[in-house]
Amino acid sequence: MPVSETDLLRHVWEYPLFDALYGRRSRRFGLGFDMTEGPFRHRSQHAALPLNELEEALLVAAGVGFSGTALWEHSRLLARLPYGGRTFPSTSGGRRTALFFTNDAGVHVIDPDAPEAAALRAVDSPAARPTILELYRNHRRTLQPGRLAIPRRVPPLSGHNLWDSNMPGATLFVPVCDVTRSLISLISQFVDGALGRFVDHGARGMSIVDDRHGFRPAGTDAWLRNGFLDPQRPLPLSVLERQACYFTFSEPAAICQNMFLATEAIGIGGWMHCGFLSFELLQALGFRMVAPPDAPLLAHPVGLDGVFQSYCPPYFATMDAAVDAVLAPADTTPGRAPVPHRLPAEAPLAGTVQVSAEGIACTKAICRYIIETYGRFPASVDAMHLMWVMQAHHLDTDFYDRHFHPDAYGATHAGHLAIWHR
Repeated sequence: MPVSETDLLRHVWEYPLFDALYGRRSRRFGLGFDMTEGPFRHRSQHAALPLNELEEALLVAAGVGFSGTALWEHSRLLARLPYGGRTFPSTSGGRRTALFFTNDAGVHVIDPDAPEAAALRAVDSPAARPTILELYRNHRRTLQPGRLAIPRRVPPLSGHNLWDSNMPGATLFVPVCDVTRSLISLISQFVDGALGRFVDHGARGMSIVDDRHGFRPAGTDAWLRNGFLDPQRPLPLSVLERQACYFTFSEPAAICQNMFLATEAIGIGGWMHCGFLSFELLQALGFRMVAPPDAPLLAHPVGLDGVFQSYCPPYFATMDAAVDAVLAPADTTPGRAPVPHRLPAEAPLAGTVQVSAEGIACTKAICRYIIETYGRFPASVDAMHLMWVMQAHHLDTDFYDRHFHPDAYGATHAGHLAIWHR
């Protein structure tokens, strides 16, 4: 008798968290795979078996699902409140990671602008569990037919992954993050004391200096003269851009880890991997590459037209326009979006802060300086970044029975095909 979707969801939902944490292993050998070198040579005697819709949908839900309304219990709330909670954490108003994935059928993306959860807890009972699948079923956008054509060579793949990455039957998840929004937001928070975020509330902002050009002010001379910025508190531009990366890169890593843990509950194999030059993967996805006029080797991915676009030209006519788009306050009209607190709907949120007009003007000047000086934005890191990918596939337990001791895989892996593919 086929196992119902309800029973499969219960099977996954009730899997113990610490069993997943301590049982998680990279399990790279899937059905249909063939390892032709090294001490573990093995050719699968089974045909490749793609993940079914429910298996992929659960991985998507684990990685980027809408979990409910974020609490956002800050002492100084930004006027542009990010209300939606996700299954992955974010920092500094992030949420700028798009989940692309490829399987035998095609190349897909989960719509980055998909609507968010409308309740404090999105899944509050067993009856509500099927709603987590809606993100996959209603917001999956197919970009092209057939598996993504990633060249099977070094680079873009690492040599030790040539035999198993992006193979028939596997689903390869590719979370791509946008650094530009994070950088613009951080610049405003470092220069504007009105926010009280990265400088003391009401204090003068930090002086952004270009450490590649003699530590000169990065377009901020006027704000140093009028006292808005503190010349005794310099912040090198390269450090600022690295900080934007630190904040942003946490998202795809957490997304992959969430999906990795979910493979334990579902009983499938897979692993996180990186170590490649990502340009060719992003180009295969169709990302636009932009280079400074005199430095073609500094070309970097800025976005996928109409799908996932960064906050810089060519998607904005000017950096001023990009800054306006990032720093514009959200519509916080009562009733506009769900909130987790008990304040009356008509009551303003006490302590809400927003970037001052002077802070926005200073942020625009720094962003203009970057693109005018370097011919690109950001100056030294890519607008769009890909580091981690997460592959999931059906495990060939014969390989592990032959080469490894017991406990190389768990009960969910041993019983997966009988339960999920009757």
